[in-house]
Amino acid sequence: MGDADWWSILRALDEPIAPVQGGIGRESILRAMVEGVVPEPTLAALDEGVARGDGDGLEVPRDFDHAAVQGRFDRLTERLNHAYGCPCDSGLAQDSACFGRIWIPAEASRSRTKRTRIPLSLTVHVSKFGGLATYGASSPGGHNPYLHPDDRQRIEQELTGLGYLIVPEQILATPYDGPNAWVFGPTGNETWATRFFDQL
Repeated sequence: MGDADWWSILRALDEPIAPVQGGIGRESILRAMVEGVVPEPTLAALDEGVARGDGDGLEVPRDFDHAAVQGRFDRLTERLNHAYGCPCDSGLAQDSACFGRIWIPAEASRSRTKRTRIPLSLTVHVSKFGGLATYGASSPGGHNPYLHPDDRQRIEQELTGLGYLIVPEQILATPYDGPNAWVFGPTGNETWATRFFDQL
């Protein structure tokens, strides 16, 4: 798949969401946390959204099927456990477009730092959007990580075997220029990885 195909997919998943006035929104939730009281309109909107199973379009897509995404994530964890011959920790993300992460321990991976050959743990990230996934090696103390081809092959085999779309690193590293930049404020340091795999 070429870069143009990836941009088409990511932009289609990144539906424009207007800042919410008087209902659920980042600002109203933060205000409620500071004031210690959740306004009635916000509570009603939250309850209504939960009852419908709707996402907000930013952290959770509107057509989000939690049970299906959870089931596939659990199967991925099991498959990586088997591929690496050890238990891999997993956890769900909060306040994020990322659904969950799976950590492969350093002692099970073949990836190392380039110069010092320190073993590296690996992390697989699964987005709540469109079955997107990415993975990488930890980088302790600023060392350059070397992701071993064997690790790449094993992780990608398990991801593609479950129908995940592995987004190339160069695409995710591109500065975010989508329609929901208002979420991030004026910093301008966000990337497409932030949009689909990080806290919003």
